[in-house]
Amino acid sequence: MRPDRKRIDSSGRTLLIAFGVVAVAFTLSTVLAERSDIGIRRAALLIAQNSAPSVGHLSLLRADLRRITLLADGQRDAAIEGRPRFDRKRMDAALASLEGDWARYRALPTFPGEKDLVPPAQAAADDLARAVERVGVMDQAGDSEGLRAALDGDLAPAANRLDGAALRLIDFNAARGGELGQIIGRLGRQSVINAIVLDSLCLMLTVATGFLAWRLVRRYTTLLERRADELELFAGRVAHDVVGPLSAASLALDLVARGGAPERIARAVDSGRAGIQRTRLIADGLLAFARAGARPEAGAEADVAEVIGGAVQEISGDAAGHGIALVSELEAPGAVACNAGVLASLVSNLLRNAVKYAGGVAAPRIVVRARVIDERLGRGRVRIEVEDNGPGLPADLGDQAFEPYVRGPHADLPGIGLGLATVKRIADAHGGRVWVRSSPGAGCTFTVELPAVQAEVSVPRPSRALSRRALNSSSSR
Repeated sequence: MRPDRKRIDSSGRTLLIAFGVVAVAFTLSTVLAERSDIGIRRAALLIAQNSAPSVGHLSLLRADLRRITLLADGQRDAAIEGRPRFDRKRMDAALASLEGDWARYRALPTFPGEKDLVPPAQAAADDLARAVERVGVMDQAGDSEGLRAALDGDLAPAANRLDGAALRLIDFNAARGGELGQIIGRLGRQSVINAIVLDSLCLMLTVATGFLAWRLVRRYTTLLERRADELELFAGRVAHDVVGPLSAASLALDLVARGGAPERIARAVDSGRAGIQRTRLIADGLLAFARAGARPEAGAEADVAEVIGGAVQEISGDAAGHGIALVSELEAPGAVACNAGVLASLVSNLLRNAVKYAGGVAAPRIVVRARVIDERLGRGRVRIEVEDNGPGLPADLGDQAFEPYVRGPHADLPGIGLGLATVKRIADAHGGRVWVRSSPGAGCTFTVELPAVQAEVSVPRPSRALSRRALNSSSSR
C-alpha cells in the first residue's frame, strides 16, 4: 500500500475513533443528566407524597387535638361551677376529625426510622378516645367529681402525650424533607456541572473531529490532485519515451517506401520491427509500473546488458547523424529488480539526453557503463553511468535538472523536460538513486544505482572494439 494511501486510511480510522468518542461522550452526558433527573424526581416525589402530606395531616391532627382540649377546658370550668355542660356532639366531631387525620397519615409511606415513632402516638390516640368516652359517661351520670377526675386524670394527659408524639413525627418528617431538599439541590448543581463539562468535551471533540474531517478531505483531495498530476506526467512520459523507437520505425518505413536493394530493405524492415517492439516494451513496462502504483512489480527483473544493448542500438542512428562516438563498457552488470520496459525507458532517456546536448564540440563522445558495486552476500547494486564531453550543466542548475519540465541550456532544442524527471522517478521508486557530476565546458556524467537481483544473469563482457564495430555497422545502415 502506498504511503499516501496509508496516511488517508490512518486519518480515516482516527476520524471514526473521534466520532465514536463524541458519541460516547454525548451518551455519557445524557446518562448522567438522566440519572440526576431521576434522583431529583425521586426526592421531589418523596417530599410531595410523604414528607409534606405527613406534616400536613399531623398538623391538622394537632389542630383537632387543640379543639378537643378547648372543649375539655370548657367542660372543666362548667363542672367547677356546678353546671355540667358537656357538648358531646362537638367533642365527637373533633375526635372523628382527629382520627381521620391520623388514619390518613398512617396510609402514607414512611421513612426509615419513622415507624418507631408511631406506636406511642397510636397509644396516646387510643387513650384519648377512651378518655372522651369516660367523660361522656360521667357527664351523663351527673357526676361532677368523676367528670373533673376524667378530664384532669385521663383526657388531659392523653392529649398531651398525643400532641408530643405528633410533634415528634412532624419534626421527623420536616427533617427528612429538608434532607431531600438538600439532595435535590446537590443533584441539581452536579447536573449543571456535568452538563457544562460534558458539553464542553463534546464541543472540543466535535471541533477536533471537524478538523480531522477537514484534514482527511484535504489529504484525499491532495491525493486526487497528485494522481491527476501523475497521470499527466505518465502520459507525457509514455509519449516522450516512445517517440524515439517510433521515429526509427518511421524512418525504416520511409526507406522501404523508397525501395532499393533487397538487403537494404530487409535491414530497414528489421530496424522498423525492432523500433516497434521497443516501443511496445517501453509502453507495456510503464503501464505495468503505473498499475503497480508507481512501485516495482513483485519478482520483476531485467538484464542490464540486454536493455542497454537495445537502447544503444536504438540511439545509434541519431548518434551517428550527429557525429557522436557511442561507446558501451559493460562489466557483467547482471540483472536489476526492475521491469525491462521501465529500465529501457530509464536508459533511453539518459542516452537521448546525452545525444541532445553532446554536440557542439570537436569530437563528441558518449560512454555508457554498467557494473555491479557494493556486492555483499549476493546483494549488491548496479551502477549505470552515461558520460558525455558536451557543454555540461550550469553550476546553479544542480538537482533541479531532475525536476519535471525543467530544462538546461539550449532550451531551443526539442523536448519538454521530462526525460531526466522520468529517470529520477523510476530510480526513487525502485529504491535507487540518481545524481549528476558536471564540469561546465567539459561534459557531465549521469549516474543511476538500482538494486541488483540476487541471482545475477551471466553476460559476456564485450570489448570496446567490438562495441565500436557494432555501432559503426548500425550507423552504416
